[in-house]
Amino acid sequence: MSKPKIGLACFFLFCGFLVVAHAAPPAKGNSCVQCHSKLPLSSFYGVKSHSWVGSVHEQHGVTCNECHGGNPKAETKELAHTGMLPSANPHSPVYFKNIPATCGKCHGAEFYNFSRSLHYKILESTGKGPTCVTCHGSMVTRVLTPGQLVDVCASCHNQRMAIAPYVPQKAKAVLLLLRESRALLAADRQLYASPKCAGAAQTLNQAEVSLQAAKLNWHKFDLNAITNHLEKFHDVLKNLPPASSCR
Repeated sequence: MSKPKIGLACFFLFCGFLVVAHAAPPAKGNSCVQCHSKLPLSSFYGVKSHSWVGSVHEQHGVTCNECHGGNPKAETKELAHTGMLPSANPHSPVYFKNIPATCGKCHGAEFYNFSRSLHYKILESTGKGPTCVTCHGSMVTRVLTPGQLVDVCASCHNQRMAIAPYVPQKAKAVLLLLRESRALLAADRQLYASPKCAGAAQTLNQAEVSLQAAKLNWHKFDLNAITNHLEKFHDVLKNLPPASSCR
């Protein structure tokens, strides 16, 4: 067989593999996933199920029952739904006030910091505060870009509602600084990777401590605290030796 024909055959074989792999039932042995994956996209639960496929939750083995309850080993609809409660029920793990604690089963550090925020206190007292899904979604989780963050924050923090309307732009500036600081640390680690600059490792590690503290404080939404940690981060980096000494 000529090389072009071999290449073409391999291409179609690879495409066939992709089709088979995509068509394979996800989460084998999990009746929730197997049943809901057959629902049409025109249905509410069908959309949710199909959105879950390929998500970071699927990649980490987090299936429907982890958040919604139920019995993923059951073979009938009635048994599979045993113990499940609708999201409007205050006792449901996906009731809007319970969502942070439900997410916190895996995302403990984020939940701990969020539970210390003013947003969480408002959520608990009035039910009007944001939850994890406000910023991150549910099935297909996301990390907001600075531009998206402005839009989300502005849904409450605006002139009409008179709730600290300056917050969206301030939050955007702090998030940009946080992202740039993370990129700077990564660049400095490469720049000082030479054995001749082994002494820089301690300084870089100290800087990373401040950067991690800033990231954790993000879920407290204490923008001033985050800024203070990032200022410490940049102050520590000033102690690095000249890069030329590593050559």
